[in-house]
Amino acid sequence: MSIYQNTEVITKMNKLKLIFKSIGYSWNLIFESSRFLIVPYFALSLITTSFPLLSAFLLKYILDALTAEAPDVGKILTVVIAYGLAIVLNQGFSTAQSFTKDTIHEKAKFLYRCRMIEKLSDLPMDVVDSSAGKDMVDDMRHIEWTAIWLFFRVVNIVSHIYTFAVAFATLAAFSLGFSLMFLVFTIPGIVFDAYYDDKMDKFRQEKAPDTRKFHYYRWMLTDGWPAKDVRMYDLTDAIKARYTKERDTYVKANKAISKKGTLGKIGIELFRRSGEIVFIVYVISKAISGAIGIGDVALYIGFARRISHSFGDITLLAFYALWGISNRMGRLFEFFGIKTEKTSGGRTLTEFESLTFDNVYFKYPHTNKYVLQGVSFTLNKGDKLSLVGINGSGKSTIIKVMLGLYKIESGQILINGYPMSDYNMRDVRKLFSALFQNFVQYSLTLRENIALSDLDRLANDEEIENVLKQSGVYEDILPKLENGLDSYMTRSFSDTGTELSKGQWQKVALARAYFKKAPIIIFDEPSAALDAEAEDRIFKNFEAISDGKTGIMISHRISSARMSNKIIVLDGGKITEEGTHDELVALGGLYAKLYNLQREKYTMKEAE
Repeated sequence: MSIYQNTEVITKMNKLKLIFKSIGYSWNLIFESSRFLIVPYFALSLITTSFPLLSAFLLKYILDALTAEAPDVGKILTVVIAYGLAIVLNQGFSTAQSFTKDTIHEKAKFLYRCRMIEKLSDLPMDVVDSSAGKDMVDDMRHIEWTAIWLFFRVVNIVSHIYTFAVAFATLAAFSLGFSLMFLVFTIPGIVFDAYYDDKMDKFRQEKAPDTRKFHYYRWMLTDGWPAKDVRMYDLTDAIKARYTKERDTYVKANKAISKKGTLGKIGIELFRRSGEIVFIVYVISKAISGAIGIGDVALYIGFARRISHSFGDITLLAFYALWGISNRMGRLFEFFGIKTEKTSGGRTLTEFESLTFDNVYFKYPHTNKYVLQGVSFTLNKGDKLSLVGINGSGKSTIIKVMLGLYKIESGQILINGYPMSDYNMRDVRKLFSALFQNFVQYSLTLRENIALSDLDRLANDEEIENVLKQSGVYEDILPKLENGLDSYMTRSFSDTGTELSKGQWQKVALARAYFKKAPIIIFDEPSAALDAEAEDRIFKNFEAISDGKTGIMISHRISSARMSNKIIVLDGGKITEEGTHDELVALGGLYAKLYNLQREKYTMKEAE
């Protein structure tokens, strides 16, 4: 399933407008990243294309002078020196051009990737977190080359037009018919190259999921993260076999297309070269008859090849743009045109007063089952809310839609009485700090791992140490760290990095949540990897939330809900019970059942 929604519209667009738009984007990319290098690169391109023309005329003079009845040795030596100097200078200017080109390319590549990263950061999770979304990201990475090299192609076209004009004028004066013949013999190759490039682009898009799969298998075999499982379960041969099978299937399909392309190119190249051979025979026959000199032979044959090459590059741009660039750049424009969270309303959000779910329905993208069905509740400033229910009841999903990570199907989420869409989502997320159930273990320093939630306070050692103490990990790990807060967690970037246990990592993630001074803090199964002491500390911290802070807790420990003034019980995506701990126990419903089961379990453990 494609993430692009307007593919049909793109193919029906005015191709000429899309080509100019594509060229404009490429030039904007280069101008913004390398504006001071554009003129030098353009000048170097014209210079490097001029030297072969100059060398051809100098070589003609040398050959004609050598075959003259009375050669002027002095003039010949002067021209030979000029010819040699032209070759040396051409090499120097070509090196300067390549260096400038590489510099521009690196700068433009960096800017393109920054634009792509910025765009991706604003896209909803339902776009990014899907197979089609991953295909789109792969596609945008591939289109990077097209977006940048379109600028270089345009510069090359200008240079080739200049070269073509000089060469064609010279050759046409000798034989207009053969000059036109070269152009005709070049066209099939241009059409085929454009067609073949389009086929390869479609093949790459079609095989994107398969490519990711065999890259994933390679990651399993080479990365340190899954290394323990791979060795423990002796998976090397099995995963290697899968990697080989997936890659061989891809290579086989790619080779089939490449084989057809190679055969086609050979046939077209033979057709094009046959025209050159006929022309060479014609030029030599003219020289034998005395109509032209040896120098003319070298000049015309050299210019004939230059006409073919220049005309091919000039016309290829048009075909390439119509066949390939227009489609690729059209997808790029659609990607950057996807509506993002930044386009939400501009209502100012400074303080938190209330959050309301009003008859919210939600299902994950590409699924038919509703995870939330008519969910309605209100969370006021200072409330401590517990979400209770069995696995899959929709507890974590409420948090995801609350944070705007996914868009709801129907209903409303209101903040301070206004729809969430009235606010900028970045402002909405500033209200929250969260410890997610699937927290991330960053291979950064301990300081960075904590301060990622508020990088403006990265240098505040005292506050970082305070939240580490609050989460209960400070005394466990800090004395062991060689560089204190600036020690790397994991050995990804340093052999002296520290490897933590799952429970210690969860405490670090908890400290990160504490570090952000947000009005609402969310704990999504915060004690899953913690010991009893650390678990008790979290629940006490949740109970001690004050100064108007609001707390949301999802925990498998039902007894922790006793600390909340609001409890919501979810079953099958619906709110089935709502109230305080005592009210719900007295009700005798699902909450009471879960609570009594856990109480019996812990009582039995204590008896043992």
